[in-house]
Amino acid sequence: MPYLLEDASVRESPDGALPLLSALVVLQYSGQPSGGFFKLARRAPYKRAGDDTLLWVREIEKLAEHYGGR
Repeated sequence: MPYLLEDASVRESPDGALPLLSALVVLQYSGQPSGGFFKLARRAPYKRAGDDTLLWVREIEKLAEHYGGR
């Protein structure tokens, strides 16, 4: 599953300009993304900053802004 989520994010935004779709997928027991999401978000070309919670909240907000009008 982690590879599918990474692939979806990379295909949607290979240059890192768009929000990561994988931010929408969370673990049942915690309600938050897995560690793999945060690793992906912090590496090039995405290079997202902030602690885990802040990074995730920002990504969700960007997703809502980008896809909300469709």
